[in-house]
Order: sequence, then C-alpha cells, then structure tokens
Amino acid sequence: MDQPELAEFWRLARETLEGGGRSAFSFRVEDARTAAVLGELLRKPIAHPARRQISLARLDEHLRAHGSTLPEVLEAVHGKPVGLSTSEEASTADAVLKFALREHGLLNAPWAAEWIEHVRKYGKIPQPALPMIANQAAAILAKLGQEQRRWTTRFALAGNDLDDGRPLARIVRKALQLAGTDWERAGVLPDAYSNPVLTSQGYLTLNDTLEAREITVVRSPRLLESGMPGPLMVLPNGLTPQAKHHLDGRIVRCHNDFTPDGIRVTNEVLAWTGGTAWRMSAADYREAVATLIARGVELPTLNSRPETASWDPGLAETMATTGLMVTEEHVLPSLL
Repeated sequence: MDQPELAEFWRLARETLEGGGRSAFSFRVEDARTAAVLGELLRKPIAHPARRQISLARLDEHLRAHGSTLPEVLEAVHGKPVGLSTSEEASTADAVLKFALREHGLLNAPWAAEWIEHVRKYGKIPQPALPMIANQAAAILAKLGQEQRRWTTRFALAGNDLDDGRPLARIVRKALQLAGTDWERAGVLPDAYSNPVLTSQGYLTLNDTLEAREITVVRSPRLLESGMPGPLMVLPNGLTPQAKHHLDGRIVRCHNDFTPDGIRVTNEVLAWTGGTAWRMSAADYREAVATLIARGVELPTLNSRPETASWDPGLAETMATTGLMVTEEHVLPSLL
C-alpha cells in the first residue's frame, strides 16, 4: 500500500476524506509503473497516461477486499489517524450518502433526502465505515425496488450484516420505513427455512422448488392426510411469504373454511395468484349446512359477518343470515 507511486494518490485520498463536502477525487496516472500498482489495488486494468475519478466509497470497498479500511490505510501510510471536525464530518457524510444513492439510481427517491438526514444524525455509523455501508445499503435498496414479487433473505442480500442491531440493517430498515414498507413487504425474509410450506411434496423452504404447475390450496392438513388427489398446498396460518413465493406463477384453485378467516384467506390467495375458488360458493355453503344438520352435526356459531367474497358477492350475506360456520373438516368426505 505504501509504494512511492501511490504517495500522491494517498495524499489526495486523505485530503478529500478530511476536507468534507466531496466523495471522490481525481488522480493522474502518469506512467506504466503507477498504472500497474494502482491496477493491483483496484483489481482492474488501468490505462496511462490517464486521469481517474476515484470514489471514496469504492476505494474503501477495494481496500476491505485487501483486509483494511481506507482510514486504516491512510493512518498506516502517513503515521497519523484521519481527523474530521464535526462540521466537516457532517458535510462529508452527506456527500458520501448522496454519492451512494446516485450510483444506484436512488438519489431522487421520495425518501432519499429524509434518509440522508436521518443516517447522518442518528445512524451511529463511524465516519470511516460510512462509505462502504452507504454503498451496501443503496445497492440493497435498489435491488429490492427492482425485483417485485421475488423473495430473498437478509443473509442472501448481505450475510450477517443485515442482522438486527447492525448498522447496515438499521439504515436499510429506515429507508424501507420512509418508503412506506418493511422487510416482509419488500420481499425479505429473516431466513430461508422458518415457516416452511406444507405440500404434497413435503415441506418446502425458500430454497426448494414447487414442482406442480397447477395446485389446490386448502387450510386443513386433514385433506393431505386423507389422500385428497392432486398437488396440494396446506395453509393453516394463511398466505405466508413462503406460500406467496411458491404460488407465484402457478395455476391455483382454493378451498377454505366457511368462516370469516376462511373467506379472508381465500380472498388473499385469489388476489395474489389470480386463481379461482373451488366449491366455495353460497350454494356450496347452503348444501353443506343442510347436509350436516340432517346428519346431526353441531356447527359452530358465526359471531361476525365475513368480508365480501371476491368470487361470490352473495356468500357473506348467506353466511350472515344462516349464522353457522362450516370448516373443511366438516365437508372432508365431499372433497375427497
């Protein structure tokens, strides 16, 4: 790092970092030796003679790949730590954050200005680490903004750096909050293995693939246990992120309980997949109630009106008038 060819390079880097207000500096590559040494540092070919624009954030990234940070290298090269006044530090932080957002096409995002101010004032990120963390955050936020209906995990995005309490996690979460969303709605799960989805293939995690092109979604594991034909997905806890991931792009038919929760979940499944309800009409409900009462089955009382069913506007009124709930277990024989 302390080759004589890079002496001016490190002087300019320190001047820029300590000076405040700038996030990059210009360096003149005069000869082949300087080009070779700089190319080794930046891990790419460097032409000469040429003038290079050097981003502090990118330079810090390259140095971390070598096992050091920019402030650590500057301290080792010059024999003294990097020093910033409070005003210079604030100005430099603004510049670094703006540069990171600009590099990833986010500088004009509606939340950008408020996010920059928040990170500078309350982010609690040491100045030496800010270029790298700001660039990481901007890259993650840009990726999340592009990949609609695609699920990933915090670890897949940034290893352990997105664990709760870490600086990167704090500032990415703040940006999501300012954008009116959160981890889950942005498609980011805590991990790939929690809350796997029960299907005819067994339990599927985010790293597994649902083989069926067409699938029936139900609520009760009893349907799977009873050998109901056709590929099944069982959602006892509603439409989870894992379920959304595996249902995306599939042809779906959905059955659930004739209960307020059952109607709500079916609405959500159909809205997400564009699927169809299966044996869930008002006529199906009336037939089930009549058959079960005739057989002496005691049905639970309906204590609240269900929301309107998107597939049958008359279902909620029929259920409210009848005042009884019918679960999938009640109608299990007719579904098999």
